[in-house]
Amino acid sequence: MLLAAIALQASIAAPIFAPPVDTPLRILTERTEAAPERHYRLERLVRFNKEGNGYRAEALILGSASEAPQPLGNLVERGLSALAGRKIVLHLDSEGRVVEVDEIATLWERVCQRISDAAATRQSLPPGEARKLAEKVAAPLRALPPERQRALLATLVTAAIISDPLDPVGTVVPIKLPGTSPFGTPIVLEGTRRTAAADNGLIRTTTLAAATMALPTNGQPAASGSVALERVRTSDPRTGLIANGLDTLRNGTATRQTVLVTRLSVARANPSDWPD
Repeated sequence: MLLAAIALQASIAAPIFAPPVDTPLRILTERTEAAPERHYRLERLVRFNKEGNGYRAEALILGSASEAPQPLGNLVERGLSALAGRKIVLHLDSEGRVVEVDEIATLWERVCQRISDAAATRQSLPPGEARKLAEKVAAPLRALPPERQRALLATLVTAAIISDPLDPVGTVVPIKLPGTSPFGTPIVLEGTRRTAAADNGLIRTTTLAAATMALPTNGQPAASGSVALERVRTSDPRTGLIANGLDTLRNGTATRQTVLVTRLSVARANPSDWPD
């Protein structure tokens, strides 16, 4: 039994990162939130090339759209629309971690300004109040340390890179994931990750994790809530890239239920799609 456990642990390894070079990839992220219903969509091209022991990636945002009139969820994602049509250069190490973003100060200011402008155009507030809100929203984003700014901009590329360990096909392993309760407090989701073979040499991982919690309310009966995540990823262990993904996050209390669905697709684009 001990030898079997050691053999299983040895077979779990960090994913290989070997993306196709000089070939554009089309990465599409779509998010839908219910109650109320809101939609978000971000499409970009990414092209990798070897650089020293790592890679240079160029990202080009093709389009970004949100049907939510109010700031919601990832404000930074919405602010990325300010970078549409501009090539963003990122530098990655041999394991697919972004270690540098060219012109990050300029890029980040444009993202913050777009978020600020969006807040200032809220029609439900008079101009003076809207501008105060805009500055209040943008100030903490501008104050983020450079490494946090880099991590957020890096999601243009890293969303398509395998981040979970490569478990042996056919195994089920216990996992713990950080999360946020319906009351805004941090929680830990517990569950399992199952790995199975898919077509064409791909692998599919299915993660199921959940948590329940209670929040005391000044001597009154505790308010209860729950969070449940279902995450499915189909990935290519030969490149270290995700082919497609589907996340369903259910978050609710006795009086409110929300469902957030995120879809990700990564596919080779036609070389002619990349503008020279």
